[in-house]
Amino acid sequence: MTNTACQVSRSASVRTLLDLLEQRKTRRFGRGMDLPAGPLQYKSSLPPLPLTAEEERHLIFAGVGKTGPHMADMQFSRRPKAEDGQGMALMSLEGRTVPSACAAQTTRLFVTNDAGTYFVEECSTPEDPAMTRMTELSAQRLDIPRQLPFMLSFNQWYANRPGSTYFIPITEIATVYLNLLLVLLSDEYGYFFVDTDNGNESCGLDRFRKSRGGHLHDDPAARRTMTLRDLDSAISDTAVQEQGIVAEHIFLMEQAMGLGGGIHSVGSGRHLLGIEPHLFPGLGFQFHLPTHGPRRPNPVGLPGIWEAPCPSLTGSMEEAVLTLIDTKFGTSGLYTTPDTQPWKNPSIKPHIPRHSEEGIAATIAFCEYVAQTYGRFPAHVDAFKSIVACQAHHVDLDFYDKYYPPSALSPSHHEHLMAWHEDEDGDRHQRS
Repeated sequence: MTNTACQVSRSASVRTLLDLLEQRKTRRFGRGMDLPAGPLQYKSSLPPLPLTAEEERHLIFAGVGKTGPHMADMQFSRRPKAEDGQGMALMSLEGRTVPSACAAQTTRLFVTNDAGTYFVEECSTPEDPAMTRMTELSAQRLDIPRQLPFMLSFNQWYANRPGSTYFIPITEIATVYLNLLLVLLSDEYGYFFVDTDNGNESCGLDRFRKSRGGHLHDDPAARRTMTLRDLDSAISDTAVQEQGIVAEHIFLMEQAMGLGGGIHSVGSGRHLLGIEPHLFPGLGFQFHLPTHGPRRPNPVGLPGIWEAPCPSLTGSMEEAVLTLIDTKFGTSGLYTTPDTQPWKNPSIKPHIPRHSEEGIAATIAFCEYVAQTYGRFPAHVDAFKSIVACQAHHVDLDFYDKYYPPSALSPSHHEHLMAWHEDEDGDRHQRS
């Protein structure tokens, strides 16, 4: 029978989450805003109130905070004639507040507010300011044009307004793509890829076909053949789903704190990254224009801050693949450095198998084919991608009192200023 203490603990934990979920609503109207037309027309009589550094740290931690080692409770060794290994697909043994494919953690966070625009390097706890590190990209708010395609029409009246903090998760796809190729092209998985945009070419994998003595299943009846376009789409979808989870965690923290805001599409993510800097600088990503192939510009990173393993930035795709493997099994690799493991038994690491030589060779051949054929990597999806943003701001209580029943706002919204602000001119409004 469950004892009273356990019942109380269970009830409190579940009740807290239920309260957040039951009250989960986008609240777009903030202090200082103007909803210019329509049945909810309203102009705020209150000045914008920027979030404090403390408030922002809580939201950043919710989105991308470090939580210490994750469990890494995977099956690393494959059983004979089975398909149940590949635990070494994990790219990190450190956990975050959000899940990540292969623990690659290739979704990072950008923040813009009245004081500037920042790239979040790290956030280990919201309580200590020193544990949140950000690189300043600009001393101004990112000025996103309020017109299509830069910002969708129904977001223009409230998104990225003065007083708000705008969170932009960006996903780097190329690194997790390389890592998943090592899995898919292993002797255990044995996938085979064809390029339907280039006369059904074998993506450089001819010598690895089973029909020619290799380990890749080139017989469609084995159901392990994919087109290059389908592969690009599948890996991109796998990677970018983290953005929605990052934004949702930020949003739930907003709800718990009594802030307003919401999640929405960024419109043209390529423009937000900076594809046409003469029109809108965006976040300043460098775009590489291939010299051959379809010549679709590829965002390859912020120079010196965050870069993808792409042809314009790496010596070769072979070097990119081998560098990735070295981060796992090299001298200072993930699976060779004792102080990174989450397990109590230090003898576990020597028993973690490396990627197979066949899989490594096939991955290099595939990547070189893509780079040579399309002048970029990946071929049909960008190395970096932006899809959603999440905004936080202080709600205008008067707007909701005028148009909505009392249940529209939770107690945390009514009590926010008392809980989080000493006064509107106090020290807690000084930005760190």
